[in-house]
Amino acid sequence: MLSIVVNIFFLFSNFQLKKFRIMDPVNILVLIALVMFTAANYSGSKSSLKSKVSAVAKRASGWEQTVPPNILALSSLLQFFGVFPLVNSWFLLPEPGQPLRIVFFLLFVLFSWLQLKSFKSLGTNYSTEILLFKDHKLVENGIYSFIRHPQYLSQLLADLFAGLAILSSPVVFLTLLISLPLLILRGKREEEMLSATFREAWSSYKKRTGFFIPFVG
Repeated sequence: MLSIVVNIFFLFSNFQLKKFRIMDPVNILVLIALVMFTAANYSGSKSSLKSKVSAVAKRASGWEQTVPPNILALSSLLQFFGVFPLVNSWFLLPEPGQPLRIVFFLLFVLFSWLQLKSFKSLGTNYSTEILLFKDHKLVENGIYSFIRHPQYLSQLLADLFAGLAILSSPVVFLTLLISLPLLILRGKREEEMLSATFREAWSSYKKRTGFFIPFVG
């Protein structure tokens, strides 16, 4: 009788494990990476406090300034909750297998690293706001020599692959349907300010780079 109860318990536990993905190996890897990259982003974003203590030449206003960062924060929150889902939030078919999810995890790590590298390449120009400092410089080296918004592109791809790795349809849909168009519009707003400030230098830079994809846009 005891052995039957034990077997039923383990069968139920395995069912729950599969259904809710609690302690799923890929989810655990994603959680560790999320914590590491969130900490790295936080330490880097502290440098944006420069915008509050040094002279700012221009600062954008409107929804492009506030809405996209809040949506990205919501996406990050969904990713953290998605690691330990209370319900199965995957309603896209077919469901990817474990090997493919590991590939998605590796791509998530790659683009999270590129996102960090992108904002660090901006140096003292970096800010979480849409603004220009009085000593602002046009960054044209590194990954910025190919595309003008690598930070946004890598953020979108990192969120997308995180959602695929943890099998979170809400993260996938939020990234593709909301974050993507919002960051495109935010990027265009930034370019308006850069164009008005750097004029010919910006025009030359824009001709040899792409918006999100090299040589496109």
